[in-house]
Amino acid sequence: MPFLPPCFRRRRIFLPLLAVLAAAAALLARGPLLRAAAHLWITDSLPGPARAIVVLGGGEDYRPFAAARLFHQGLAPVVLVPDVEESPVEQLGLKPSTTQIILGVLRAQGVPDSAVQRIGQKVSSTREEALAVKAWLQSPSANSAAPSCLLIPTDPFATRRTARFFRKTLPGCDIRVLRTDPPKFDLERWWTQENSLIAFQNEIIKAAFYFVKY
Repeated sequence: MPFLPPCFRRRRIFLPLLAVLAAAAALLARGPLLRAAAHLWITDSLPGPARAIVVLGGGEDYRPFAAARLFHQGLAPVVLVPDVEESPVEQLGLKPSTTQIILGVLRAQGVPDSAVQRIGQKVSSTREEALAVKAWLQSPSANSAAPSCLLIPTDPFATRRTARFFRKTLPGCDIRVLRTDPPKFDLERWWTQENSLIAFQNEIIKAAFYFVKY
């Protein structure tokens, strides 16, 4: 073994020890850092009188329920439901479509059919949903006397991208995106839940994609 000066021998011991200590510090600090990152990412508007409540496709276990609560609070006279593109299994009638589930939840939650309006055609993205809402606002079905405001309940991590794109697409509207938590979602420990971890990761990618493309 070649001779090493004492300073080099100490460095060989010190550097691995420093790496272990740094890794331990990062492990201990990950909770507060990840919690702070989520709080900074998520946006949440206050609900108020609106022209319509928009139920985005997906999140059938919580988005339409939130929309029904907002409707029963008297905040808007109509709930907009997109015609979501059906999957091959849904086209075969082997399971209900996303739109059918949303309509069923709203009906079960006491929202009358007369207060529900379907928008778009085979939409498959937030962009297409925003454009469908824009088309509805320009149609005779939209009450121009109602407040120029839209309430959009959606997933915590999707709030920032949704708010940005809807405001860009509908610059004359007061867009209020409301944080709506999925069942068992824990914001304070989101990184310990597989679904939340994947959702945050995917949302960062989607936000970057929307920022660059749109």
